[in-house]
Amino acid sequence: MTTAIGFLKWTDEGARTYRETVQRYEATTKLAERLGVTISHIYWTPGGPYDIVCVIEAPDTEKLAAFTLESQTRGTLRVKWANAYGPDQMRDLLSNA
Repeated sequence: MTTAIGFLKWTDEGARTYRETVQRYEATTKLAERLGVTISHIYWTPGGPYDIVCVIEAPDTEKLAAFTLESQTRGTLRVKWANAYGPDQMRDLLSNA
């Protein structure tokens, strides 16, 4: 399982239609489900460096990348993400370094 933190910025179109953001999220959860991805947490962060921050879980990085690419095709978001590791995963990662 891959966990990632998503950092989302609205495009100009996304900012113009910000009132639809919750409906877009709900539609995106359907896309995620179809791809085997879960948005386990989402937070809107107006005024911050990103408009939305979320936690995404996927079977692998390929599914995560596919979800990210497909999410951006709607023209309202730009997505950056970073892999995230819990304490046990980080311990394993460090032992392999």
